[in-house]
Amino acid sequence: MVCLGVALGLGLCTSCDYSRQRLDELPSSSGRLADLPSHEVAKSVPGSGPSQPRDASRDSSEKAAILTSSIELIQGAALQPGGDNFRLATQKLNQYFEGTAVSEYQLDSAARTYLETQLDPSIVRLFQQSEWNAREDTRHLEDCMLYQSIAGRVTGTGDDLARVRRLFDWIVRQVQLVPAGSLNSRQLPQVIARPYDVLLRGLATEAEGFWAERSWLFMELCRQLGIDVGLLTYTRGNTVEPRFPSLDPYSILTNRLLRASATNKQAITWICAALVDGHAYLFDARIGLPIPGPDGQGVATLEEALADPAILERMDLPSQSPYFTSRASLLASPTKIGVLLDSSPGFFAPKMRLLQRELSGKNRTILYRDAALERDHFASVLGPWCGEVKLWAIPMSVINQLFTRPQFTESTKQTLVLFRPEFPLVFARIKQLRGELREAVEAYVSFRLIENLTQVDGKDKIIRKDIKDALDVYATNYLALAQLELNNPDQARKMLHRLVEMVPSGGPIPANLLQKCYMFGWGAHANLGRIYESQGDFRSAIEHYGQFDPTMQHHGNLLRARELVWQDPWAPAPDSPAKAAPAATRTPK
Repeated sequence: MVCLGVALGLGLCTSCDYSRQRLDELPSSSGRLADLPSHEVAKSVPGSGPSQPRDASRDSSEKAAILTSSIELIQGAALQPGGDNFRLATQKLNQYFEGTAVSEYQLDSAARTYLETQLDPSIVRLFQQSEWNAREDTRHLEDCMLYQSIAGRVTGTGDDLARVRRLFDWIVRQVQLVPAGSLNSRQLPQVIARPYDVLLRGLATEAEGFWAERSWLFMELCRQLGIDVGLLTYTRGNTVEPRFPSLDPYSILTNRLLRASATNKQAITWICAALVDGHAYLFDARIGLPIPGPDGQGVATLEEALADPAILERMDLPSQSPYFTSRASLLASPTKIGVLLDSSPGFFAPKMRLLQRELSGKNRTILYRDAALERDHFASVLGPWCGEVKLWAIPMSVINQLFTRPQFTESTKQTLVLFRPEFPLVFARIKQLRGELREAVEAYVSFRLIENLTQVDGKDKIIRKDIKDALDVYATNYLALAQLELNNPDQARKMLHRLVEMVPSGGPIPANLLQKCYMFGWGAHANLGRIYESQGDFRSAIEHYGQFDPTMQHHGNLLRARELVWQDPWAPAPDSPAKAAPAATRTPK
């Protein structure tokens, strides 16, 4: 197998046309996210100048048809790569909002003031432009519509905490962790991916307090439930020199901001807190588990973790895989408990609030969040333990760099090379993510393990064995996950065992981009463990939980195995005792 890289041109198959001139590239010396002169900002963004109200006389039925058409165009873009959907949808949105008063595009005073403490005022003014943009605005809509589709389907009905738990569980099953740097190629490094791309490929990285792709996805999906989620931080009480990863050389903005915020003390990014009914519930996307509450039941709140040392002590695996964060380290934080909020710029634009008000029924989607209200929500829930609540630099950095730094863009594309439009994988995966599960299963079966596989056009054969092998691995993995969603655990188990047979069980991570799909085997063992656990076969579950996984997910798998051992400590050992792999390399906290 040879590296696909340049051979396939690294083009994306979905609507991901990462090309624009927009927003900030470098922070100021003060550590704010951006400091571009306003006249430069105005030149870089079409329609960013002052907007005047326009007269329009459209009846309600015509306006409804315009809005419906624009939404359908955006929803269809992913399955019509290379089409004109985004441009046409933008034209229709601008028609729909003709005549809207300029005041409707202004941020509320509190939101604007808060954002200006985090961003240069010229950037905040960009959020208030009235013109719809065919690149960033429609991308935000497409993303949120997919997230809403998933969140609504996966969580069902019930109280908010139960729904959040189902959503977190779905993410852990569907998106497996890979080590930082493992998605490098010989030419390009791995860079942080936005949640849409993480969902597409089913691979994410959580490491070093810098890579938090599964956490970011959790934030975005919970937002569609109306649940605020932030990343909690705390600070060491000493003056240890902070470590900053060099895995992403293009994230200049992010690295500088991190350094500016940790001049003398090391800021530690910990885990997610979901605000439900006045409590901050703790979910650790790094290990794929919520923090268990008192006596190991339910989900712990931050208040409980700060009051009862046993809650975080239970997360530790002494001499095997330390958890590092303890009640004592949280209480000793001189900056108290900080919160990082999603900085994805689309959520700050008042025009998204206008559109959100117009959407209902199956099109209902959360597109906007008042940043000041979200800050106040965390401050109220965390109470006296609340430190600084600020924007998390990485989301805005990633979204900006996708459209401003060609090397960053190419690094992103290389992880999505099998999702090019000439291959059948993307069309099946999009159907699966949208909940069209049976159609997705049929699509995967139609090209999986086919000897004379052709491209989507039905004419040109896919003759390269490495591409066909990789497509088979992806399809097998996704088939198993689709069967889990269809509540067919036996079928899922068979597919996961087949996947384990298809991939190596250990050894170094291949340099070849296509061979990296073999990392799906780690997630296969974790999902097999959960299937066997649900069926009461604890011996088999423990065996799979103990299998090699070089990420922090291994810690979570071992915690699950330990719980099963505690339930029946005299049970026979697994038939094939798993070799406990070393925990992923982490910096002690």
